[in-house]
Amino acid sequence: MFALMRSAAFRRLWLNAAFSAVSFGGDFVLVGWLAHSVTGDSGWTGTAFALLFLPGFLLGPLAGSIADRFQRHRLIRVLELVSAAIMIAMAVVFALGEAGLAHVLVMPLILGSIRSIQNPVRMSYAYDVVGADQAMMGIAGTSLGVRTGMIFGALSAGTLAEVYGLSGSFALMALAHIVAWAVIGSKGPASTFQVIDRDPILKNLAASFAELKTNQVLLALVLVTAVVEVFGTSFSTLVPILADDRLSLGAEGIGWLFTAQAVGALFAVIALFVCPPRKHQQLAYVFVIAGMGMVIMLLGWTDSLIGMLVILGLIAATISAWDVLTQSMMQLSVPEHLRGRAMGAWIFAIGSAPLGHFQIGLLAAAIGADWALYGNGALVIVTVVVALVLSPSLRRL
Repeated sequence: MFALMRSAAFRRLWLNAAFSAVSFGGDFVLVGWLAHSVTGDSGWTGTAFALLFLPGFLLGPLAGSIADRFQRHRLIRVLELVSAAIMIAMAVVFALGEAGLAHVLVMPLILGSIRSIQNPVRMSYAYDVVGADQAMMGIAGTSLGVRTGMIFGALSAGTLAEVYGLSGSFALMALAHIVAWAVIGSKGPASTFQVIDRDPILKNLAASFAELKTNQVLLALVLVTAVVEVFGTSFSTLVPILADDRLSLGAEGIGWLFTAQAVGALFAVIALFVCPPRKHQQLAYVFVIAGMGMVIMLLGWTDSLIGMLVILGLIAATISAWDVLTQSMMQLSVPEHLRGRAMGAWIFAIGSAPLGHFQIGLLAAAIGADWALYGNGALVIVTVVVALVLSPSLRRL
């Protein structure tokens, strides 16, 4: 850990990830609050979160190919400036008119598209900076920067939305991207593990799908990720509803609930950054997925603010650890020139999230939020058990 922090390139990446994540942390608060305040309906709230993740399914493979095709340090800088410009435009839009259903549907698509392209580039660049031997530590350290920024972003976005409206939140998010562009610096690392693939984008895309067909480890990780994403992370659709119905909280209160998740995730990535599992990745992988299912079921049971804060923190901790483990295992499972596309495959897999947000929103409307959470948590546990039974490649990891 300390060796990584002595690296100037890694410190710049860490700061970039932290400031960029201030904007990312605002996404979930603003999407949930806007959807619930405009519609007051769990189905529409689920639709809004589904649209936030839909671009991952559509753009993930393309984003991975772009990450392998170009120099990643330059890509990060360009993407930060583009993101800042988009946030400024959205601040202007919300300053000029009252939010309606069109805003509920379009805003998450725009935010989701930005994140779907940024994430494969940044996580494969983290590997570029640290190398294969420290890949998990580097990814965990970068995730630590992300989670740190998300804490401030979740708190500030909700507070600013209450006081100044959505335009105030988007102005802060634009500033965060500008600072992220500045801190990563104009020069890349002195040495890098990136192997740039200069083949045309379409050929790169074909190579990524060919690798997925022949690489059983990568395929198993993608499939498990897609299913767990449907039943595991979709709980966030119900957070604004639980905050209102059980606790009578507004946008600032929702911000606190998402901050609890950011804190839980922060502790998880600190643990992986300080002490990454080098020999028992499979056990850690199974443990965090099973634990995720259990605490999601607990969320359906609690009706106190303290209980909800603690449980949301635990859910986020398991999801964060699962993300880091999956990202590092995927990159280590492919040749060097395909690592960006491995991260594109991860983005593609988590693009299944819209199905989860749709189903849990509709399920909560039909049978209640508590039973929807019980069922989804149980299915997360079933998924990892079935994966171990059916996939020899996962058992051999």
